[in-house]
Amino acid sequence: MSLVDLYHTIRGQVLRGVVKLLDDSGPEQRISVVAHAGQQRTSVPVHYPFGFSSHVPLDGAVTHVLQNGGDPSDLFALPPSNPGAARMGGLKEGETILYDQAGQRVHLRAGQIVEVDCAQSLVVKIGGNPILTVRADGVQVNGKIIATEDVVGGGVSLKSHVHGGVQAGGAQTGKPQ
Repeated sequence: MSLVDLYHTIRGQVLRGVVKLLDDSGPEQRISVVAHAGQQRTSVPVHYPFGFSSHVPLDGAVTHVLQNGGDPSDLFALPPSNPGAARMGGLKEGETILYDQAGQRVHLRAGQIVEVDCAQSLVVKIGGNPILTVRADGVQVNGKIIATEDVVGGGVSLKSHVHGGVQAGGAQTGKPQ
């Protein structure tokens, strides 16, 4: 085998393809791709790192398909990307962003800051139940709030506020001042 033959053999193990269909319904995501010269590959399993998954927008999605042991019937795909769909750029060294097509993101910023940017709301769940919902118009907590320091709302301290109109007996006091 010549060096040229070896080159073509190795090069043929990795195919770049345009993603045409994505099936995310089962335990393993599968895609259909069209590679060079119109070669179509269907039901190719996608291998994500453990703990990660995404459903790439198909319009413009690309990936690389690898042939295990040079066997064109034993394929797997790298996670597809879509370079034109809302990629967050301008990162500083060491920063990471998890983002979606709508521009929502979790940004692990340099300087030990985590920034979350949501389109409508941020929901924190425990055991599948929402315990904290943050929206532009307010925060909802389902459960008890325990504060080890003072809580201030509308400029009024929970620990050190005073009441006007205090009277002995069963009368009600005025609002906190």
